[in-house]
Amino acid sequence: QHLHTPSIISLNKPTSKMTTNIGAQAADAVNEKLVERQKLEQEMYAHHQDLQTLISQRNENEMVKEELEICEKESSDATIYKQVGPVLLKNDLSDATDTIEKRLEFISGEIKKTEGLISKKEGRYEELGKAIQEMQNAMQKAAVEAAKAAAQQAAS
Repeated sequence: QHLHTPSIISLNKPTSKMTTNIGAQAADAVNEKLVERQKLEQEMYAHHQDLQTLISQRNENEMVKEELEICEKESSDATIYKQVGPVLLKNDLSDATDTIEKRLEFISGEIKKTEGLISKKEGRYEELGKAIQEMQNAMQKAAVEAAKAAAQQAAS
């Protein structure tokens, strides 16, 4: 029975090598979360750029719509031209208005979709931040406990 006691003690009381491995595993887990958080940050940046582009397109199309409304009020037989590559083609006022309205609907839908993606990623980003903070706090607490245990072991 006395021969088995040291092995039981070694299972219950982690050695410094086991503590280091646990610490390394915890650090690796934190690093994985940090990498995931950085990836989310890059994705959010890209989505914000997409959102800015969409907002610019919406503003441009709203200005065109206003111009078309002015043409409609001023003269119902106004000549509208549509640029297709390097060529200007005649376009009917009602067709141009319909096209702009459809574009605005599409762009508005894309803006909502992009804002939803950003919001979802921001939520996950915050969750990861909290998880990382909790993991780091746990690692600090474990390090303090390990230091206390080492100091007590050295004192005895």
